[in-house]
Amino acid sequence: MVESFEIESSYNTICGCMVFPKGTKKYPCVILSHGLVSSKDSDKYIALSERFAEAGIATCRFDYHGCGESSGTIEETTLTIRVENLERVAEFVFGHPLVMTDKVGILGSSFGGTTAIVKAARDKRIRCTSLWATPYRVEYREDGRISDITFKKKIFKDFARYNILGEAAKISCALVIHGEKDDVVSCEQGKTIYSYIQKPKKIIIIKNGDHIFSMPTHREKAITLSLNWFRRFFLGC
Repeated sequence: MVESFEIESSYNTICGCMVFPKGTKKYPCVILSHGLVSSKDSDKYIALSERFAEAGIATCRFDYHGCGESSGTIEETTLTIRVENLERVAEFVFGHPLVMTDKVGILGSSFGGTTAIVKAARDKRIRCTSLWATPYRVEYREDGRISDITFKKKIFKDFARYNILGEAAKISCALVIHGEKDDVVSCEQGKTIYSYIQKPKKIIIIKNGDHIFSMPTHREKAITLSLNWFRRFFLGC
C-alpha cells in the first residue's frame, strides 16, 4: 500500500509517500533520507521500499527542499533546512497510526546520511540507522559548484557550523556502508564516521564500489545488508 502525503515545514512544502506491507497491522518503519540532488523516486529508493515491504517493514520516502515534488530552490538549500525537513517528516511518521513508534529507523545516503546522523543524535526515538557514502565534511568551493549545481555559498558556511563527528559520537546501532572507490565522498570519511559511532555498530566497504553503488550487484548488496541490519533491531532476526 502506498500513501502519499504533504507536510508544511518552515521552509517549504514536503512531498512524500509511505509504503506499507500488505495488511492493516502496525509495522516498523525506515525513513529514507536521499542525497543532495536526488529524490524519493530514484530507482534506489523505490527498490529499497519494495524490498523492505516484502520483509514486513514500512518505509517513508520524501523529497527534501528543492528536490523532486517538494517546493523550494535546491540552490538555496542547506544542512539546517534539510535537518528541519527530516524532523517534520519524522514527526509525521511517529504520529502515523500504522507505524510502531518504538521501531523507527533512518537510512541515509550521502548528504542524506549526514542529515540522518544529526537527527539520530538529537532524537533517541530513532532506533537504528544505515549510512551510505556519508560525508562529515564538505569542501568549500568559491564557485559554489557541487554535483554540477551552483549552490549559494551559505551551504558551506552552514555545514561548517555542525560538528558531524561529534554528532556521530552520540549515536549507536549504526551500519556504515561505503564504496571502496567513491570519488565523491572518500572512503576515509566513512571510516572516520564509523570510528566515532558507539557500539553496536558495523562497517562494510564494498570493493570497487562507487558513490551511488551504480553496479547492480553493489546496490543489491547495500540493500540486503541494510535490510538485515534493520531486521536485527526491529524483528530480532
